[in-house]
Amino acid sequence: MPEVVSHRTNAGDAPENTLAGLDAAVRDGCAAVEVDVRATRDGVLVLMHDETLTRMTGDPRRLDVVTLEELRALRIRDPHGVLDPQPIPTLAEALAHLDGRIAIEIDLPMRGLEAAIAAEVNAAHAEAWTWFTAHPPEDAAFLHHACPGSRTYLSVAPHPTWVRDLEDAIEVAARLGLHGINPSLEAVAPSTVAEAHERGLAVGVWTVNTPADIERAFDLSVDAITTAVPVRVFEAIRRRLGDAGGTWLDH
Repeated sequence: MPEVVSHRTNAGDAPENTLAGLDAAVRDGCAAVEVDVRATRDGVLVLMHDETLTRMTGDPRRLDVVTLEELRALRIRDPHGVLDPQPIPTLAEALAHLDGRIAIEIDLPMRGLEAAIAAEVNAAHAEAWTWFTAHPPEDAAFLHHACPGSRTYLSVAPHPTWVRDLEDAIEVAARLGLHGINPSLEAVAPSTVAEAHERGLAVGVWTVNTPADIERAFDLSVDAITTAVPVRVFEAIRRRLGDAGGTWLDH
C-alpha cells in the first residue's frame, strides 16, 4: 500500500500550511503531512507556499519584506468556509505541534534556507520523523548530510530544470544516497518506477487528487501519493483491498 502524504496540510478540506491543517492530516491517518517553508524579512522560518501573501491573507506584500511581528497580525482564510481564519505558523511551532504524530515533509520553494531548516529540525529532535523534498541536487545532498536520519527526496518538476529527465534524476538520487525521487504524476511511467526501484529508490508522486489520477498512481506501483484530499485516496485503497480479498496486490 502506498504511503499517503497530505499536500499543504490537507489543502483540499483545511486551510493550507496551518496547524489546523496538520491536525486534519493526523485525523485522516496520513503517513506524512507536506508543508512549504519560506523566511520572513527577519529570517524566521514560516509555513507559506507563495512568494506573496495575497492568495492566503489578502495582503499584497511579499513574505520576505514582512517581519514575524507584522505577520502575526495576518490570518489565513479558510477557502472551505469551515474554520475561523488561522494564524501563519512558524516552522518551530509546526514541529512542536505535530510532535512526531506523523511525519512532516518539508518542501523548499525558497532556496538558501537549507541550513536554517536543518537546524530547526535538529533543535526539535524531529530528524527521525522529517522528510525533505528538495532541488537542485546540491540542496538535497546538503539536507541528506545535515539530517541523515531523515528521508530526502529529489523533487522533479514536469519539465526538469536541474536534471535532464527522470532517468537522470534517478541516477543523481542514487549517487547521492537519497531515499527517493518525488516527481509529478504526469511525468511518471511504469518504466520510471521500475528503474527507480531497481536502484533502491522510492518513488513518490504529486499532486494526486482526482479519482482517475489516484487509480493511475496505484497502477504505477508508486511508494507514496501526495494529495490534497487524503480521504479520497484512503477510500480508493479500501476499495482495492476489498477487491483483493483483504490483501494489497503488489504489481
